[in-house]
Order: sequence, then structure tokens, then C-alpha cells
Amino acid sequence: MLEQLVLRQKSFAQHARTESWHQRFDYLESLKSLITDHQQDLCKALYEDFKKPELESLATEIMPLLKEIRYAQKHLKKWMKPQRVCTPLLLFGSKSYTRFEALGSCLIISPWNYPLYLTMAPLVSALAAGNAAVIKPSEYAPHTSRLMHSLLSKYFKPEQVSVIEGGPETTTELLKLPFDHVFFTGSTEVGRIIMKGAAHSLARVTLELGGKSPTIIDSTANLKLAAQKIIWAKFVNAGQTCVAPDYLFVQENIHHEFLKTLKGQLEESFGSNKDDVKSSKSFARIINRHHTDRLKGLLEDAISNSASLVAGGEVDLEQHYVAPTLLDNVDPHIKVMNEEIFGPILPILKFKDISEVVHFINERPKPLTIYCYSHSEHNIKKLMKETSSGTLSVNDSLISLLNPNLPFGGVGASGLGAYHGYHGFETFSHKKAIFRQGFAGRLMAIIYPPYNQTKLDLLKRIIRLKL
Repeated sequence: MLEQLVLRQKSFAQHARTESWHQRFDYLESLKSLITDHQQDLCKALYEDFKKPELESLATEIMPLLKEIRYAQKHLKKWMKPQRVCTPLLLFGSKSYTRFEALGSCLIISPWNYPLYLTMAPLVSALAAGNAAVIKPSEYAPHTSRLMHSLLSKYFKPEQVSVIEGGPETTTELLKLPFDHVFFTGSTEVGRIIMKGAAHSLARVTLELGGKSPTIIDSTANLKLAAQKIIWAKFVNAGQTCVAPDYLFVQENIHHEFLKTLKGQLEESFGSNKDDVKSSKSFARIINRHHTDRLKGLLEDAISNSASLVAGGEVDLEQHYVAPTLLDNVDPHIKVMNEEIFGPILPILKFKDISEVVHFINERPKPLTIYCYSHSEHNIKKLMKETSSGTLSVNDSLISLLNPNLPFGGVGASGLGAYHGYHGFETFSHKKAIFRQGFAGRLMAIIYPPYNQTKLDLLKRIIRLKL
């Protein structure tokens, strides 16, 4: 049954290659209508899954998704046009083009932490490129998953967009099918499994993974502004964000002052006592008991290894609650510094010189993002030139994702490939080379047999002239 669905989708995509940009525009309009007509239902489902505040749902899921759709609609006609490319003098008289064509049926495997945006944003790119898609949402966000299943089945035919719900065994079965592209967002560990699973059909693969994204605050930074941005970026969605600041590197001479500023900002955002923080309507919950227990273990391991608890530390397993937590004096060899945290725990380290930070980052797997709060051009350029990461963001956190002109993706262990805007359209397309020979093509006869001395001398002359 699933294999028949994929074959029907391939047939749909083949037909869609002949459609005008107007038709694809309308598909995106349908997706936009789905979001706007059911905005409140989507916010409710996100709240039911992990108590996500409505403002966070609007700011981090719905608003950027609508922006992504409108951007694709605005530029779609231009993206779909064949692009003329230069032709060397040797091929005088011929013309060369590139043209994007749909890949076919694409499998989108989405995560639970932003279950709406990280499902629909790749779908925007897939539809803009003329593909069909099978979506496998995370079983960890069942309310959002069920709602997306219901809504997408009303707005799209199954041969264009289908949602298949289930657990890891469903993903395993889907990977056996002859998809043309597999787009996965999730952990590095599972990303390796996805890549192996897609190998037998030689499907193209995009992996949007995670990793430990460092944040550097040097003595030239605006400490109040840096604290405000870091607290938001780290604790939005209860820290369950793949590009959340995973740990801080604070320059030694401002460490004490910044720690005080950071704690003050934390209290301003969520409350000054434990009860206020726990009852705050601005703070989400951990997705399930398993992940809450995992975070509790990271905290206990850090404290037992002499980390200082600056703020937070409270855990309620039944309510899936982990308080926004700041840890100082953290040993870089403990678990919290060697596993992706994916929760509201922020370890803090000190440094004297930026070279120490560069060395520390380069010794570890390449991060998805590096954040730097600084007005030192020397420090900024050193991080830009001497480290490798999917993104380098200076004097802000997370906000770069709202720029559809920038590619979003990792490098090495943090990902393979990129998307958003044009880059997403390109990811879900095949860039076909088109060559049209002209009247001068007959001159190429000098390379056809039978070979003779005249042809040999002429070819040597062409090589010398560097035509």
C-alpha cells in the first residue's frame, strides 16, 4: 500500500513538471490557508503536547512558516525560469542553460520540538520545487501530528501530500521505499541511521541535525543586551531547540558581572522564586517523562562533579518540568558538556583569550551554530575564519533563521545540506544542464575519426591558444 502511494506520488510529480508557476503558487496558497484558517487549533495542539505558550507558538512556528510561504510565492516565477550560463569559445555557436526540475516523491521526517514549523517548512520547499511528499511526523507530539494529518488530508490529495503516523518502526518501513529524496530533522545519532536506510535506493538525503552550539561573550559585549538575548534563545521552548545556545564561554574579566546580569535577566523573564518560575505562563514543558529524566541525570552528574548551581535546578518528573538552570564552574569533561542538552540547562565556562575558545571548538564535532557577542573585530574575524559551523551569528541568537536569503543547515556531525528560501527550492530540485548545439557544431569534426596529422596539429594549436 505504501509503495503504491510513493509510485502515485512519482507520477503526480512527473505531471507537475509541466505545470506553470501559477499552479505551484496555488499549492502554496492552500498551505497558507491551512495555517491561517486553523491558527488557533494549531496553537492549542502545541500547548497540549508540551504546554507551549501561545506567543511562542506564534513567534517560532506560525509566523516564520507564513513568512517562508510568502517568500517562496514571491520568488517562485524567477526560480523556475531556465538560467542561461556562459559557453566557452571552443563551443562557439552553442547555448547552455540550467533548469530546475522536481525530484519526485520526497520523504520528510520531522521532529517533535517544533512539530509544526519543522514539518511544514521543508514541505514549502518541496511543493515550490514541484514535488509530492510523504510526511512522517514525530510520535512524541501526538496532538500536533494528528491535527496535521487531518488538515493536510483536507487541503491536499494523497498523491501530492500524505501524512503517515507511527513510531520508529514506521520510519524503518518508509526508508525501504523508493523515494527520490529523504529530508530528516533530528539527532545526529538517528541521522546516521537515516542515511544508511536511504542508501539502498540511492535517494538524495538532507540531514538537519543538532550538536552543541557555543556562545561566546567577550569583554567588549553589551552585557545587558547579550543576557536578554541569550536567556530568550536558550529557554524558549524550554531549551528544546536544535540551535539553542548549548553552553557559554564568558571572558574571565567580565565573568562575575555577566553571571549577575544573566541571573537578573532570568528572574525578570520567569520570576524571582521557584514557585513563580514553575507557574510561569512564559515557560514550556519537556516533551515527555523520558527526556525529563534524562535532563535530571545531566543535572545530577554536573552537581556531583562540582558544578555550581547559580539558578534553577528543580525537576518535577510527573509534570515534565525542569526549571531554567544556570551552571557555573563546569568541568568540560562531564556529560552536560559532551551530550546535546536539548533542555533548559545552561553550562558556563570561562576563557582568557579567544584562541582558547577557537581551540576548544575545533577539538569537537562541528556545531550547527556559533553565537558571538562582541564588538571586537579581531575576535569576530578569528571565529569566522578559524572555526567551522553551519552558521555564525554575531550579537544575536536564533534570529538569523528568520532571514530566508540565508541557507540553514549544518556541517559534519551537525548536518548535511541546507534549506530555507531559494536554498530549499534548490535542495528539493534537480539542476538539469541543457546544451543546444548551433551551426558551428560541425567544427567539432576535428576530434572524430579517422584521425590524421592535420587534425592532430590543429588540436594542438587549439590547446596552445587556450580556447
